[in-house]
Amino acid sequence: MKPRILFIATYDTKGEESEYIRKTIRNQGVDCLTVDVGVGAPPSLAADVGLADLCSGGARTAEDIRSMKRGEAIAEVSLLLEGYVRRQYSAGKVDAVIGIGGAGGTQIVTQAMRALPFGLPKLMLSTLASGNTRWYLQDSDIALLPSIADVAGLNGITELVFSRFAAYAVQGAFWHRQNFAAFRQRLEDRNIRRVAQTMYGTTTLGVSKARRRLEAKGLETLVFHASGAGGRSMENFIRDGIIHGVLDMTLAEIGAHFVGGLHDAGPERMEAAIAAKIPQVIVPGAADTIVLPPMSDLPDKFRRRTLNFHNPTMTTMRTNVEECAAIGAFLVRKLRAAKAPVTLLLPLGGLSSIDRPGEIFYLPEANEALFATLRDGLNDVPLVRIVEDRRHLYDEGFGEDAADLLAAMMGIG
Repeated sequence: MKPRILFIATYDTKGEESEYIRKTIRNQGVDCLTVDVGVGAPPSLAADVGLADLCSGGARTAEDIRSMKRGEAIAEVSLLLEGYVRRQYSAGKVDAVIGIGGAGGTQIVTQAMRALPFGLPKLMLSTLASGNTRWYLQDSDIALLPSIADVAGLNGITELVFSRFAAYAVQGAFWHRQNFAAFRQRLEDRNIRRVAQTMYGTTTLGVSKARRRLEAKGLETLVFHASGAGGRSMENFIRDGIIHGVLDMTLAEIGAHFVGGLHDAGPERMEAAIAAKIPQVIVPGAADTIVLPPMSDLPDKFRRRTLNFHNPTMTTMRTNVEECAAIGAFLVRKLRAAKAPVTLLLPLGGLSSIDRPGEIFYLPEANEALFATLRDGLNDVPLVRIVEDRRHLYDEGFGEDAADLLAAMMGIG
């Protein structure tokens, strides 16, 4: 059988462009099933699956959806498409999912893509690809391709972009048909013992030392950037059962949750490993840090704080005493529910590369507020052990010792 691509578009506004892409794909030996998710007037060009097909058996008809306000109609068709795509994938009829769109189309298609498993090719051609895309990608492995010109008409720019888009989609579909099963089999092999880690640029040295020690013990390590999406991805893999221990050495996502930083992982951070009953070593690395927009875009309420120019696209802010206490209280609430052993390893010498004497984030009283909150809140929890270490996160041997603690909790010498 040929690989099959599920191609989703709003045919009411992008029918001509969609047909161009479909023909390009089919000319390269791949089956292409088109799905129309347009909520405007009935299209002049018909997709293989229309809005009426998506509504079949449901409470609303295509006419009902077209009569709604645009925002409500988009929300409704997003849910219909998500269910349809799930069913197609479960039936083994999808080797790649692609879509084109502006604001509405991008929302509709990416919601459905996020419901699909990690590894399945997902490619979205969007007019929004250069803006804030976190709402569309979240913690999924969607590939977002900028359309450059709007997806409107066929011309020298759009035909080049559409043809390149089709080529990427075809390559992804063939890859999936030939290789995906082997990768998923390895990922789901319960004989491979895996550890999840979290990392930032300012915790990299300590985390990397720990990673190398864990790998030397025969453990496969999965390192996640604590970017909000990274923490959520890690917890999703924990829920999937492919991770057997956690070395959580970068907790900046928690502070971001309290103050509205860019790297907010949400209120459920730290819950997956507890629910899965797997051992954890938690180091409050980067609890001194909240990632904010560039200096030029910084909200006024943060301008008098201790700020660090991290790079041209982001600013980091030092957490104060109150915020560190709040981070500690968040950890206490989560860890008091521990159902498996947890070791809380506190680097009293500093939490990041810029939290030490002479560096911009050195603020020992804030760190002590964090440590004191943890001591007071967890000293009576039998499964939680607090280990206080005089060293800095980057000091010789700290990362290796953190790894050894987790390995011992996992029964590995």
